[in-house]
Amino acid sequence: MTEDTLTDLYTIPSAEQLDLRRASIISTDSTDERHDHFPPSFGLLFDIDGVLMRGSTPIKEAFEAMDLLKGRNGKLRVPIAFVTNACGDIKSKSEQLSSIFKIDASLLKCSPQIHLSRKLNSILFLEPEQVIFAPSPFQSFTNWHDKRVLVVGQGDMKKIAEGLGFKYVYTMEQVAEAWPLLDMVNHENRKIVVTIVLMGEPTQWETYLQLLIDLLLTNGKPDHKPETSPENHLPVLACNMDLLYMGQACMPRFGHGAFLVCLESLYERVSGYPLKYTALVGKPSEITYRFSEHTLSKTAKRLGISRPLRKIYFFGDNPEVDILGANLYNMYLRRYRRLSGGRELSFPEQGKLDKKAAVASSRTVPADAAFLPQTARSVECRFLLSPPPPPPLLIILHIHLNNLLLDLGNFK
Repeated sequence: MTEDTLTDLYTIPSAEQLDLRRASIISTDSTDERHDHFPPSFGLLFDIDGVLMRGSTPIKEAFEAMDLLKGRNGKLRVPIAFVTNACGDIKSKSEQLSSIFKIDASLLKCSPQIHLSRKLNSILFLEPEQVIFAPSPFQSFTNWHDKRVLVVGQGDMKKIAEGLGFKYVYTMEQVAEAWPLLDMVNHENRKIVVTIVLMGEPTQWETYLQLLIDLLLTNGKPDHKPETSPENHLPVLACNMDLLYMGQACMPRFGHGAFLVCLESLYERVSGYPLKYTALVGKPSEITYRFSEHTLSKTAKRLGISRPLRKIYFFGDNPEVDILGANLYNMYLRRYRRLSGGRELSFPEQGKLDKKAAVASSRTVPADAAFLPQTARSVECRFLLSPPPPPPLLIILHIHLNNLLLDLGNFK
């Protein structure tokens, strides 16, 4: 990636630039007509916290920004998806977002910086798959779905893990309750879990840290004290490396990344060996961006868009996650295109090439991941940060959406 590209990714348009570019904004009716003849070859990804919402409160400009993505019939004009490092039920989250962006124009104050030439559409309909949580890429980790896994996080982790495809799911509460009752002489003399899946920070950090260290040091049998600390440990699949996240509080909160830092530090201090991750997913991992591209391609097909995806725009607010992830994925795409010679590969060929293009084994796309063909040539992050207040999301999105629909020829 060139220095100019990096600078561009970090740069927010100035007020003067926005004033000049506003003149190019056209009515959405005409872009609807353009869409009929020139289907888009790009997709949009949105972070949720800090971009569309603060906690459970929507950001005002996000209402109108989301409305720009719908045509006169309420149908999406471009493929979109929401990518967050949170963890939860995708069906509930998609319903929440659809409900939030069910817009009543009488309750909305139009942004003073921009005026729309049409009435707001009624509702933004989302499919559950358009919400990508940090653990969502685990759907493609089919080699682990038949193994007994211990899942860590908040909420109904068993339901969430089973929704991702894991068939034999245990919670820390089950492990803590079951271990004193195990008869280590009979047929049950085996490991309860063979894999640890870290989906989110627990509520009781000290308890979980103690039990996780016990399981890692004993290879899954915490009532058998090892003579020496093992160099290898149970496989650990983790997601969401965010050290901090923005909620409704004025100061950032500790995220799952902070919990992982504690676990890594304790394990290395106790065992003398670094903690090794079998897989790391969630932003900024390349796996999550590859999964997001796959989701955008599926959404495009559902919308009847036949053109392959050539460019992805990501709207985020965290340079250490969103911008870093976009840059990492751009580097991955360059390696992928170089290795493939620019050819569109078959499903088995993709898996082999993904492994070669990855920079770390923990961030490698599974070889058997049933993804649609990789077609995007680049991903560009539009960075929204406050304070100081950036240009409203509405202005940035409106400019990009309309200009992109006019200039579809640039993405052949």
